[in-house]
Amino acid sequence: MNAIDGTTFAVEVAKAGEGLNPIRANLLLAREIAYPGLRPSETLTALADLAEEAARTLAPHASPTARALQLAEYLFSTLGYHGNRQEYADPRNSYIHEVLTRRLGLPISLSMLFVYVAEQLQLPARGVGMPGHFIVEVSGDDDSIFLDPFNGGRKLAQADFARLISDSTGYAGTFNPRWLRPTPPTEIVARMLNNLRGVYISLEDWPLAARVLERLRELQPDQPSHLRDLGLVTYRAGSPRRAAELLSQYLNLAPEAKDADAVRQNRDMLWDELARLN
Repeated sequence: MNAIDGTTFAVEVAKAGEGLNPIRANLLLAREIAYPGLRPSETLTALADLAEEAARTLAPHASPTARALQLAEYLFSTLGYHGNRQEYADPRNSYIHEVLTRRLGLPISLSMLFVYVAEQLQLPARGVGMPGHFIVEVSGDDDSIFLDPFNGGRKLAQADFARLISDSTGYAGTFNPRWLRPTPPTEIVARMLNNLRGVYISLEDWPLAARVLERLRELQPDQPSHLRDLGLVTYRAGSPRRAAELLSQYLNLAPEAKDADAVRQNRDMLWDELARLN
């Protein structure tokens, strides 16, 4: 058994710390949320094969940015990886093993696929989580380029950044250059999980939404709001006692939170409901 097949998301997070690999984390959370039979090692092998195939298409002595553009051409034009505009809310768009085989994904999942393959080819690529849209930065010898995997891996010009944010969020204010800073790996994984939370809640798939929130708790244990949200989702999943316990834990950790009174009222209503059942 490959080592990754025998570990868990929580163990991976604890061991890796700030060095968490988003692809490995994604495969583990996929298995724990929706794909219990998934073998992460098989997807990692397929990604290694993809990188090996891509390497044959890159000019060996070209600059890093030139090689990155060649990689984008191979992945998004030759192989046809692209953004799933028609079914953006399909949860499969968020799981790397599905993205790899279906060649469809979200901005963040396609970006992480590109970054992972680029890293196998010694290309300095990093994910950049702008508001509402995820892109990739590749550092060159003298400058950097930004690529948009969701939109065919095309190279972005300065004017494109504000347009992409406006298209996805409606924001029309001043562009903040800080939005182009590389996103830390743990924040990337949190963003993936938050996407899945939104999808499963919109589908009213409460058990899977609860599993997503459990992974968020493992990733960000210092954020009490995950306990609150898990409690509310757990209630919708049909477990009122567990929901009340989770809301109590939230109130113990955040007694002065702005929503503490409302949460306390909901928690007390749950206990009253449970008492009437006994």
